[in-house]
Amino acid sequence: MDDGTTLAMAEVRVDAPARSRPLVVDLDHSLVRTDTLHECLVTLAFRYPRRVPTVARALGQGRAAFKRAAMLHAGLDCEALPLDPAVVEAIARRRASGGEVHLVTAADQLIADGVAAATGLFDSATGSDGTANLKAEAKAEALARSFPNGFDYVGDSLADVPVWRRAGVALLAGDRRGVARRLAHERIVPELLPRRSVRARDWVKALRLHQWSKNLLVLAPIVLSHEFLAPALLLQAIAAFVLFGVVASATYLINDLADLSADRRHPSKRYRALAAGLIPLATAVPLAAGLLSAGLIGGWLLAPAFGATLSCYAALTLLYSFRLKREPLVDVAAIAALFTLRVVAGMVVIGHPVSLWLATFTATLFLSLALAKRSAELVQAARSGRPVHGRGYLPGDEPLTLALGVAAGVVSVLVMVMYMSVDAMPSGLYALDGALYVIPAVLCLWVMRVWLLAHRGALDDDPVIFALRDRVSWWHAGAVAGLWLVAVGGRVA
Repeated sequence: MDDGTTLAMAEVRVDAPARSRPLVVDLDHSLVRTDTLHECLVTLAFRYPRRVPTVARALGQGRAAFKRAAMLHAGLDCEALPLDPAVVEAIARRRASGGEVHLVTAADQLIADGVAAATGLFDSATGSDGTANLKAEAKAEALARSFPNGFDYVGDSLADVPVWRRAGVALLAGDRRGVARRLAHERIVPELLPRRSVRARDWVKALRLHQWSKNLLVLAPIVLSHEFLAPALLLQAIAAFVLFGVVASATYLINDLADLSADRRHPSKRYRALAAGLIPLATAVPLAAGLLSAGLIGGWLLAPAFGATLSCYAALTLLYSFRLKREPLVDVAAIAALFTLRVVAGMVVIGHPVSLWLATFTATLFLSLALAKRSAELVQAARSGRPVHGRGYLPGDEPLTLALGVAAGVVSVLVMVMYMSVDAMPSGLYALDGALYVIPAVLCLWVMRVWLLAHRGALDDDPVIFALRDRVSWWHAGAVAGLWLVAVGGRVA
């Protein structure tokens, strides 16, 4: 069983010795690798923000009432919650021995019932009833009354210590060193149920650090203006690149939080750190807020014009994540605008006036690339016979995306020629400016190749990521860099 186990996929190995005592299992961070209350609150914030005040008022009636209100107003996809494989296997061993297994949790009774129904693993399910919070001593007392002949207990936190004191066997879910030390102090020796902890690469993937490569566009203006040897301007440009990356990572985290349920039902996205429960929501939410705040504040401190541009980028990114990505054609226009904002930010941070030709070139080129990705997805969908989910496109839209995308690509090449004629060549920065005119030809060949692959359904990645991995694209990039150096001819300020 892999780390992507969900409640709907509770297949287990049954080979342990029999035990007669009933096994009682906790839910949050024990059976499931997440906190169900936090799940409800995240869903509430992203899907039903107008209901937040109603749920918040319930907190005045106690924690149990708050949990009930959160569940009623937000709901929870119980079938998609990430299971802990070791706990599920312990349950299977107990059931194989003929013992009873009961779910007893401080989560609301509605959640307990939903999880029990989704898994089919339990003889009963008991949770907080909206009045009393079934946790710590309250849970210990309730279990002592329900199982006077003893019980074994699976838990994960210090709140479970009173329950373990009364249990026959203590089972500790996950690598909880602080809890293990407390149990040792209590002279309780737990049976450990190991769990894969979050790794550095999980954070790298969650923050999408590989996507920072797109922010290299922020550095394009300082390179094209030949001012990259000016230390002050170079440091400003590098700072702008980093701040864009910080804000982008924050928006990726926010997007993952908003799409938790959908990601858990996706064949590959369910392995993402948040969807799989590797990164707690209680960590991800403040981290996303902190990164977004730090990035935007840093942007305004670096330069007000840059801060305004970065704020527009963040707002458009979030709008895209929550709304625009489901609107056909508007989605690709938004993507093109996001790439254009990177170039505009690079101009304003070094104090250069915005070049409309350069901005238009960026917008049309990335509009073409965004349409190429959509076109490739539609080709693949038509071949496989599967619908296109969550994008607003139909398989029959492929000819339209092909026509619009190729047209945008051709326009981008023409706009590049205009940029060179109107902005680059009159600047006096190039000794052999005739070499610049070869660059649009190289770009045209590359764009045509991208569209050929898209039309064949062979463009599996984001076109930008594809370009970074594609050897032929590197040859094109090398040719462009070589031609630019020839055109410069030593004239670098």
